[in-house]
Amino acid sequence: MRYKAIFSYDGTNYSGYQKQINQLGIQTVIEKAFRLMTQIDIETFASSRTDKGVHALHQVLHFDSDIELTSDQWVDALNKRLPTDIRLMKVTPVKDNFHARHSAKSKRYIYKIAKQPSTVFRGNHELYVKHFDIDLVKNHLHTIVGTHDFSGFSPNKEHKPPIKTIYSFDCKETKTHYIFSIHGNSFLRYMVRIIMGNVIAVATNKKPQNQLEILLETKNRELSAKTADAKGLYLKHIYY
Repeated sequence: MRYKAIFSYDGTNYSGYQKQINQLGIQTVIEKAFRLMTQIDIETFASSRTDKGVHALHQVLHFDSDIELTSDQWVDALNKRLPTDIRLMKVTPVKDNFHARHSAKSKRYIYKIAKQPSTVFRGNHELYVKHFDIDLVKNHLHTIVGTHDFSGFSPNKEHKPPIKTIYSFDCKETKTHYIFSIHGNSFLRYMVRIIMGNVIAVATNKKPQNQLEILLETKNRELSAKTADAKGLYLKHIYY
């Protein structure tokens, strides 16, 4: 039987989602919890491989098991065996052809920029940017909406197709934060963080206001600003 699991995590203490040989990945911790619970090695497949320090509010994985339990039973048993910075929220049976990554239609990420210096309790979950002027950049976010070659926004050492479609890119302002939300069919490695790095550079007068357009037109990674820190980035939702 194939199951779909929805979970969230604080990525601060992990070297990204994917299991690794010499560093601790979130996948390793989750599969260890499955083994402790079932005494069986259960392989998991996630929708997205988030980078070191990136968080997830709604990550999805699938796994196969002959064990038939309710969602609450899976959640309770696994969360007892997981650290508190990884939380399983729901487990449901799905069709055998469901795949957490290949079946995904689109993804949404958010990025949190704090208006005030971070406290010790929030420093790993937001980025404070001094002299951040939202008015310099808010009317240029739409530049990347649509289907474009995003070669200028990723090192793309994996040589994946650089043509991506962005459905929306906007910013919501609260009393404490600027929260940027980007929704697209898929993303290159570091793409969201590089987009945000350039947004930050524009908003702090370090790059021209048409910086996003320049990178789309030239496809020149060398013209990009510094990649934004991982700690402000969250995987918000996976759409199927």
